[in-house]
Amino acid sequence: MAAGQLSLTRRALLAACAAPALAPARHPGLDPGSTFLASPPEARRWMPDQVRHDALLKWKRGLARYRRADCALAAVAHTEDDDLCDRLGERHHDAFQALLRTPAPDVAALALKLDLALDERRRISRRRRRDARSQAGRPAPS
Repeated sequence: MAAGQLSLTRRALLAACAAPALAPARHPGLDPGSTFLASPPEARRWMPDQVRHDALLKWKRGLARYRRADCALAAVAHTEDDDLCDRLGERHHDAFQALLRTPAPDVAALALKLDLALDERRRISRRRRRDARSQAGRPAPS
């Protein structure tokens, strides 16, 4: 007898849990007692995909700007024109800082950002060593 009552309780519990899922859906606007709120107008709706797309677009633009500045700096690396090197170095630095401030849209972009930061750190330390050697009168290795 106790087993039958327990079985009935299990059935009642199962029916109570499944009833909301099996009930017919009520659509907003069809009846006055709708349980769902009407959806907001399309113009004011927040779209996470659109936000992610904007972040991806900002990342791609920042990366393209950095790569252009990096190529320009590499192109004049062996020139004697210090003013040109300084201007392009400032552009490269500004593009790099902007890229670091731009949020990475995914894990691959974050890994690329970290690689670029480490490469830039190595480049700066090599430049400082080369400048220190030239200040001391020793020739800089090529």
